[in-house]
Amino acid sequence: MSVGPPSGRRSVSPRVLLLDINPPGWAMVRAELCEALMNTLSLAAATSPRGELLSVYSARDTPQCLLPLQPLRGNFIRLHSCLSELYSICGEGSQALRTRSLALAVLDALQQNRQLGQHSAYGGGAHNSFVEVLVLSTRRGQEVASDLDDGLKDSDLSTLRRLLVVQLSCDVEDGGSNEASPDPARDPDHRSHVYDIELRVSSGDVLSLESFFKAWLFESEREEVRLIFPKGDSKLQIICDVHRPLLPPSLLLGGLPHDGEQERTPGAPQTLRILRALSSQGVCGSMLYGLPSVLNPTACWELDWDQLESNQENFQALCHCLQSRAMSLLGCSSQRSVAWAPPVLSHFIVSASDSMGLLLRPLAPRELLLLIKPPTLTGPVPDGALHRVQEALGGLEEDSLYNPLQISSNLYKQLQVTLSRPAPPPRPITPVFRGGRGQSRQGSSSGGKARATIAPLPFVSPLPCKRGQPRENNSPSKIRFRHDDENEFFRPDFSLEQP
Repeated sequence: MSVGPPSGRRSVSPRVLLLDINPPGWAMVRAELCEALMNTLSLAAATSPRGELLSVYSARDTPQCLLPLQPLRGNFIRLHSCLSELYSICGEGSQALRTRSLALAVLDALQQNRQLGQHSAYGGGAHNSFVEVLVLSTRRGQEVASDLDDGLKDSDLSTLRRLLVVQLSCDVEDGGSNEASPDPARDPDHRSHVYDIELRVSSGDVLSLESFFKAWLFESEREEVRLIFPKGDSKLQIICDVHRPLLPPSLLLGGLPHDGEQERTPGAPQTLRILRALSSQGVCGSMLYGLPSVLNPTACWELDWDQLESNQENFQALCHCLQSRAMSLLGCSSQRSVAWAPPVLSHFIVSASDSMGLLLRPLAPRELLLLIKPPTLTGPVPDGALHRVQEALGGLEEDSLYNPLQISSNLYKQLQVTLSRPAPPPRPITPVFRGGRGQSRQGSSSGGKARATIAPLPFVSPLPCKRGQPRENNSPSKIRFRHDDENEFFRPDFSLEQP
């Protein structure tokens, strides 16, 4: 387990959400989409790392910026105001969509990111210059990709890290998928001439959209762990990617987490030496602590194809052996925090699952163990007590499998109510002069409000075209921005129910 200081802050790419407001499909998914966004953004406003930025655009006949690049953490009031604006957009009217509307919104998001990057450079802050753009539309994914391809063909896309197009379909019945699935049937031969556009299809229900937004917003850089087995005929080493399956459950303890008070979950080790094999039934659950991680065969692009294929075959064989033998692995990782002290040894249990994945869980060492001897069952159980307990158990519904999607903790509603309350104004500080006979001095403008102004972002001229051709017009794109009043807070009239 990693007990040392956290590593350096990773640079998070700003994210841009672009919504294709195209009737009549928008009217069919508007309520579900806004509810899923409300749930996910309330969670992101409380748990996202500082520095993560989000911008929201809508595109119809004219692209419109509903939310400029804003921090996710602690900014739920602005996010809620943006969703209120989004929900008020009706799905009626002309179905004519300008071909370049989506492309203009993408270009404006890139321009906005350049301006913010230059502003951060002047202020000495850290900023990632690459942007991730997510386009949601009810139109066919190939049609949306073709519009983007035509509109971006003469543009500079050097700061675009990822362009993902998701088609919202009401025909997909797989509501429990964590990620939107690709659509090879409808788009078998799509080739973008400008940028590698990813195409996916997702169901339009709340659960599917919520799961997809979670995967998009909370997706972090995957850690890597190497499973090193003891020496034998051939030294086996399997490279795995570590995934986080859930957020820290400390969010449920009293609502909002405070800085430094979140549950300390041990990080994944970089190298795990396998010590011995254990029976899966012989591992006591009380000896495991922290949040588990999921190991999958690595998909690192730095490895060649033969090494990736061989590593995946070894990983699949390991899963099969652990499942068939009901076996788990005990591994050890060492970390030296200071040079003059012995290294700290951390132990982990690697166990199989029903799918092609392994569970990595930290195991309690001897130093943390509190020996408890529970009493054993001795003697026959009285018939009366046995009958009463059997009758109580017989009245319960029995499930063969635990489904976490059927259990809700009201966390979304709690976060929305808590985060939507504006912070109380600071109490005025009255200076007291102990040595004088007069009353306390106060400024003449004690009843006024002081506002700090920020210098406007300097305009960054667009870079030359991708094909080396000069632009005809270097002025910024004419996109209407909806600037919210800084004193505008929670809108109680906003409802997520279907009108």
